[in-house]
Amino acid sequence: MKRFLLAIGVVTLGLGFTACEDEPDKFELTDGNPTISYIRPQDVAAKDSLLTSAYTGSGICIVGNNLTSIKEMYFNDVKAVLNTSYITDHTMLVTIPNQIPASNTGKIYMVNKSQDTTTYDFKVMVPKPAVTSMKCEYVHVGELAQINGQYFVDDPNQPLTLTFTGIDNSMNLEVPRENIKKITQSSISFIVPEGAKEGRIKVSTIYGEGNSSFYYADSRNIITDFDGPNNAGPKGVIPQGWNIDAKYSTEGGISGAYCQLGPVETEGGWVEGLKLPFWCGNWNGDPMSIKEGAGVPLRNIIDFSDWENMSFKFELYIPSSNPWSAGALQILFVNNKLCANDSWQNNTYIHTSADGGKDLPRALYNPWKSTGSFDTGDEWITVTIPLTEFVYNDDGTKAPSPMSISSFDSFIMWPINGGVQGTKCTPIFRYDNLRVVPNK
Repeated sequence: MKRFLLAIGVVTLGLGFTACEDEPDKFELTDGNPTISYIRPQDVAAKDSLLTSAYTGSGICIVGNNLTSIKEMYFNDVKAVLNTSYITDHTMLVTIPNQIPASNTGKIYMVNKSQDTTTYDFKVMVPKPAVTSMKCEYVHVGELAQINGQYFVDDPNQPLTLTFTGIDNSMNLEVPRENIKKITQSSISFIVPEGAKEGRIKVSTIYGEGNSSFYYADSRNIITDFDGPNNAGPKGVIPQGWNIDAKYSTEGGISGAYCQLGPVETEGGWVEGLKLPFWCGNWNGDPMSIKEGAGVPLRNIIDFSDWENMSFKFELYIPSSNPWSAGALQILFVNNKLCANDSWQNNTYIHTSADGGKDLPRALYNPWKSTGSFDTGDEWITVTIPLTEFVYNDDGTKAPSPMSISSFDSFIMWPINGGVQGTKCTPIFRYDNLRVVPNK
C-alpha cells in the first residue's frame, strides 16, 4: 500500500514538473527598465493611430521593449491593473483606470522589481461631468438633496460648481459653496437653495460641464399628482377601478397631496388593498371619446409617439416601520380593449395566459429582492423605469410581445407575484407625481 501511495506521489510530482515545462510562454518578470516606443488603441482596425492621450477607462496597447520588466504601472497617481496574460516583451494591453487622478502630471510611471521608475509622457483625459439621476427630484428648498453621475471633480484650482438652470436655461441659480456638503466622483450632496425652480441642474468642473438628464421638480406629462379636484391634478386622471382602498394626505408629503395604500398584510399574492388602477372610460360608452378628467385614456393627455425614449417616474415613500418584502410591483400600461369586457373593467390583464388573462409586457420593480426587505429610510425617493424595460410577464419571464403606441390607455400599479419569493409583510406605499417623461 505504501509503495502504491509513493508511486502516486512520484507520478503527481512528475506531472507538476511537466506542466511547468509545458509553459514556455509563462510570464516572468525580467530585469532592467522598459522603454516605450509608442501607444496605440487596442482595436486592430485602428492600430496605425498613435495616441498621446486617452480618456479614463480606455483600453490601450503599449508598444516598446522589455515591457515584461514592469511590475507596477501608474497613470498619474492612479495604479493600473496589469494582466500578465496580455504582456509580452514588446506589447502590453492595459486599461486606463476609471479613477480620476488627484494630481494630473501627464505621465505614465513604470516601476520594475528593483523599484526603479521609468516615466513616459501621456495625458489622461477625464470626461465632462455626467449628471444622471437625483435621489429625489422633489426635494424641498432648504433640505438635503443628492445627485448622482460620474466625473464630479472638485479641483482646488477650479472648484466644482452646481447650478439650477431652469427650463430651457431660463434661470442661472448657482448653489452657494456652503450649501455643498459632500462631493465624490459619483455623487454630490447639497442643500437646495432658495429660489430653485423646475428644470435641469448643471455641474461644472475643470474638465467641462454637464447638464442633468432629468428635471428638478419635474411637472411634465403628469398622469396624476393627487393635488387637483377629487385628488387628481389639473392634467391628471382619477384612480378608478375595482376596490380602490387609497387614502390621501399632505402630511409629510413631498409635493402637496400623495396617495397611500396600506398597511395591508401580503405575501405577494392577490391583495386588493395595494392596487392602484387608472382604468379609462366611463363604463357606459366609448372610452376613447373622453378628453379630460376621470377615465381619460392616457394617450389623450400625454404624447407617447416617442415612447421608446421615455421613462415612467414616480416619488415613493415606504416607512421603515412598514417595510416591503413580498411581490414585485407590477406596472402596466394597457390598451382599453384589453382591460374591458362589454364596457365593464376587469382585472384579467394582470395575469399570465395560464390564468386566462393576457401576456402583456410590464415592468417589475422589486428592490427588496437583493436585501430581503426594502424601505426608503423614512424619506421620499424618485423611482425611474425606462419604458423599454416594460418587457416582463406576470411570472418574471419575458413577455411574448412588446408594448406599442396603442398600449397607453389604462394603467395599474400593484405589488403582486412577479416571479419572486418573499416573506409576509405589512407594507405602506405612498406615491406621488406619477409621470412619463423624455429620457433626455
